[in-house]
Amino acid sequence: MGGRKLGSPGNEAARTLLEQRFTSLGLTALGASYRIPFTSPYGNGVNVAGYLPGSQFPDEFILLTAHFDHIGSKNGQVVCGADDNASGTAAVLQLAEYLKNHPPARSVVFGLFDGEEAGLLGSEAFASAPPAPVTLAKIKVVLNLDMIAQGTQGRIFVGGTSYTAALKPHLVSGFATSKVAVIPDFEQYDAYSDQGPFLDRGVPFLFFCVGDDDPFYHTVNDTFDRIPQVFYWATVEAILETFLRIDGQPTLPEMAAPARQIPPFSVRWNSNLWGLKHHDN
Repeated sequence: MGGRKLGSPGNEAARTLLEQRFTSLGLTALGASYRIPFTSPYGNGVNVAGYLPGSQFPDEFILLTAHFDHIGSKNGQVVCGADDNASGTAAVLQLAEYLKNHPPARSVVFGLFDGEEAGLLGSEAFASAPPAPVTLAKIKVVLNLDMIAQGTQGRIFVGGTSYTAALKPHLVSGFATSKVAVIPDFEQYDAYSDQGPFLDRGVPFLFFCVGDDDPFYHTVNDTFDRIPQVFYWATVEAILETFLRIDGQPTLPEMAAPARQIPPFSVRWNSNLWGLKHHDN
């Protein structure tokens, strides 16, 4: 889809595909449509979100997120963004299908965010003004999936456990029988993916990523044929197991810092941070 850059025809095509998938799953829209447009000082876009009402705690929400946009092209060549972040987006869709057939205890929002590559724009817009019936206080935990397929070292890194230690046992249990090794307490990039705006506001989260193990980050080589399929499927299955353990708890923990309101786009992401460690050539 041409690299799915914010505002591009390929980005619109991706949104259409996601909307069709949500429709086929019968998810409930947050408002009149699965599409939630936003404006920002740095660019405008459209998030795609839907939810499943919880069977036991319908007023509590778990937010499953991934960003569907990418960077477009470089030097006239499309950068497909298979790991970054078609991998997370596809996983959210698969988890939505599973949970549709196995109703969760809590309401689950499937939030596919636009404009992550331009500075966490879609997630910032959502976190600063969640659409009804979601409120910031009702979001009990965010699970963000960003680059979860290119596990060249057989491991997945997870941020957020240093902030909300009570989530760590559920994470470890979720990966206990997995072929994938889990590395918790990985907080290096917490502010640089879509959990960042929720972290800023005191919402507990788990951030799943392969981190610097992806050798194809923002290059033309980030393509589907290079995805290690066994690793990817095992990672998604273990994330599902982690989700089920969290959702199965009678109460969920709060982060040490209380939830707080912050004006939209008052905290600005440095879009070049990962560029300090990766060579985009």
